[in-house]
Amino acid sequence: MVPGASDTTAALNHAPAEAFAGDCCLTGGLPIYRSLISLSVLLTLITVILSAYIRLAEVGIGCEPWPACYAQLDAELEKKGVTVLTTQGQDMAHRGARIAHRYIASILGVLVVGIFVAALRRGAQRTVGVAVPTAVLLITVFLSLLGYYTPTRSNPLITMGNLLGGMAMLGLLWWMMQREAEQIEENAVAGRWRVWARVGMAMIALQIVLGGWSSANYASANCPGLIDCQPELRVADIPDAFNPARDIALDANGKVIASEALGLMSMTHRLLALLTAAYLAWLVRALKSQRELGATLATLAAFSIGQLLLGVSNIWFALPLLMLTLHNALAAGLLLTAINLLHRLSPSAGSVPPPSPPGHHPR
Repeated sequence: MVPGASDTTAALNHAPAEAFAGDCCLTGGLPIYRSLISLSVLLTLITVILSAYIRLAEVGIGCEPWPACYAQLDAELEKKGVTVLTTQGQDMAHRGARIAHRYIASILGVLVVGIFVAALRRGAQRTVGVAVPTAVLLITVFLSLLGYYTPTRSNPLITMGNLLGGMAMLGLLWWMMQREAEQIEENAVAGRWRVWARVGMAMIALQIVLGGWSSANYASANCPGLIDCQPELRVADIPDAFNPARDIALDANGKVIASEALGLMSMTHRLLALLTAAYLAWLVRALKSQRELGATLATLAAFSIGQLLLGVSNIWFALPLLMLTLHNALAAGLLLTAINLLHRLSPSAGSVPPPSPPGHHPR
């Protein structure tokens, strides 16, 4: 379970009646508005996981013989995303997952429009600025157009757009859900540690970007050992490895040609994973005396350790499909936990600042 779910339920059950009465005429009831957000979070998480599964399965993760079958792009699959819903798409691989992804994404789009309209009508009663629901709506439109017009796997920027758009949408909806469910008061501890929580969230986000970039460029098979890459890593390959406009070279049979830069992508992702885990361990230890953060910190530690273990297991077992999909799911959970921690350390709008210490005279 993602942290904060129990807090959300408790907050909804104990919310004062006045909070619901004042909003009823504006949005059709605050509980309905919160339910729309909560359901959207769940559907977005499912969509992100399904998208990761489909993307990994398409490029041959877990295929036989490994790695000869990996990163073999079939030109027949480079069609519009809606093809799977037509007669000619009946023979497409993983069709069930594709159809589920399409229908869930369509339902999610309707919910996002409802959230946006309701958020605008709430006016000053919003717990987040209008920029947040607006961003969620724009991301939804962007992902819809991206999936319909450019469902190609030979352009890493398109793959990254789908991945990062989904993660950003999930994070923003989760932030809205947290802010609606619980009022946070300002305190000295929160003010002191808020910036460090932001650093942790930024490191997790960067790790997701690097993992997605490595996957989008089909670098997974280029480092079969924990510290062994083929071909050898070279500093001269850094510009190519992290060039946003880099092209994916294919041979005459449509197979991705391994370049020297691919191993560098994969190894950078692994090294940052260790650095991120070390930072989160320090942050959890530093905040362990704050009992109100206990559940969030425990979940953060569990997800961080789980990611490391899964990462090593994926290498050890040659990247099995379900384990790598779970690795993506845990990345989403880790991001949500970091957002939950930032929420718990960020005062709600209108909260009263903590009293000044004795002898302190503000200027």
